[in-house]
Amino acid sequence: MKNIIKGLICLVLFLSGCGKDNGGDTPPVPKPDVNTLLVTQKVLTNSYLGNGPQWGGYDIVNAWTGNATLSEQDWNTLFKRVSFMRPSLIRIMVSQGWNYMNGEVYSPEKSDPVLGKILSYCQEKGITVQLGEWGHVGGSGIDATWVDHATDFLSYLVKEKGFTCIKYYTIVNEPNGDWSSTVGSYPLWKNIIQQFYRKMNEKQLTDKVKIMGPDVAIWSIAETSWVVNTRNELAEEVKAFDIHAYPNNDDVHTTSFLQLLKAYKAASNLDAPIIMGELGFKYSATSSLGKANASRIKADPFAADDSQMHVYDAFYGIDMADATIQVMLAGFGGVTYWDLDDAMYNDDGSSSSTKLKRWGFWNILGSEKFHNPDDEKIRPWFYTTSLLCRYFPSGSTIYDVTLPKPVKSGLRAIAGMRNGKVTIAIVNSSTNDYLFNLGMENGALLQGIKTYKYQSQQGAHFIGTVDADGFASPVDAGETVDLSGGKLREINLPAQSFMLLTNME
Repeated sequence: MKNIIKGLICLVLFLSGCGKDNGGDTPPVPKPDVNTLLVTQKVLTNSYLGNGPQWGGYDIVNAWTGNATLSEQDWNTLFKRVSFMRPSLIRIMVSQGWNYMNGEVYSPEKSDPVLGKILSYCQEKGITVQLGEWGHVGGSGIDATWVDHATDFLSYLVKEKGFTCIKYYTIVNEPNGDWSSTVGSYPLWKNIIQQFYRKMNEKQLTDKVKIMGPDVAIWSIAETSWVVNTRNELAEEVKAFDIHAYPNNDDVHTTSFLQLLKAYKAASNLDAPIIMGELGFKYSATSSLGKANASRIKADPFAADDSQMHVYDAFYGIDMADATIQVMLAGFGGVTYWDLDDAMYNDDGSSSSTKLKRWGFWNILGSEKFHNPDDEKIRPWFYTTSLLCRYFPSGSTIYDVTLPKPVKSGLRAIAGMRNGKVTIAIVNSSTNDYLFNLGMENGALLQGIKTYKYQSQQGAHFIGTVDADGFASPVDAGETVDLSGGKLREINLPAQSFMLLTNME
């Protein structure tokens, strides 16, 4: 609470100082009109952890290419693209068979060629890593040997390899699901957490890595019980919360998704962060988009049933931006997107299947394995989400934004500040064009503003400037936006578009 109050005081002093008239007393601040999108001083999150992708996997690269890791060229491409995103948070999942066991022999070094490469990058860039175990071993019980090996592997990574970027650990992916190793059993998952924590404590890891949970997949308020029980029964073990969400178009384009998220935020310990551990989009199966997705999966010989083929379409960048902003408006501490790269996971984890879970920004093995070099190109939704990663860095204070009246469907916005620099992101996921004013409580003269614009068009086409690498570039740079003394900036936001204004580097 002290940090929140201190942050508010600093913000007020900074903005008030910037808005003063050097010629005399500050004039009365006029009230914004009803058609104003207003950045308020209401703090939603005091120290944001950041946004980033799910990364990792590539566990069957050897079977596909004959090499233990990706080519140097592919790694360089990945690192260049991720460096533009500048994520503050990344989620990586592991398992004993893929990462630290060769049959019955504990062999943590088997992860060095791929996982070690990713973690080295995260360590160098100061990226917070949420590491986790896909599932437990032991069926309806718990294999004590697995617990020992899994915690040994965590110790190997953090202590021996020095990957102190690993700050959080989740145990069992989506334990509420009948597809998980716990088959939806909360008592079993609770027991796993307690045993895992005891082993972490024995190995002096609990001061270095915090357990995060419950990592449940949610579609309604029904799973809030997992969060409440975790808060009440595992307070010693679990120090941060996370959930997964794959909303449909109706959820996101109305207020129902935001209200659902607020219920989960309220169910958690408000003094601990809650993260959106996986965020994706699943269009209703009976909708035209859902039917188109199923048809495109069927037509693609390399697409698994668990694929989102609309990652190839420009409108997906709008929908994911809308969903992200709603997560931030609900007071969550970060977002990890599902996911970075099609080549990370196939449908069943076997070395024989070439059915990819197509959810990524690209397929880095398009030319090497999947007969399609164009599939390695950046897809449209990278434009919006990379900016939401880059310009809402860790340590940002996230502020609420009030919307113009009358209500404009599909219009949402969020603001962040760090070290006196500001980012404002606005999305219009509707089919209507909007004209409104932008204002800021205790507003400032904002200098060095870069403005990015993205508008979805037909198929993969969008209106938005990119550089030679395909990365978003601003339409305006170095602009001064005067929001001091109640001044307003007119914004014209077409249908299916996204705008981001920032003076962050």
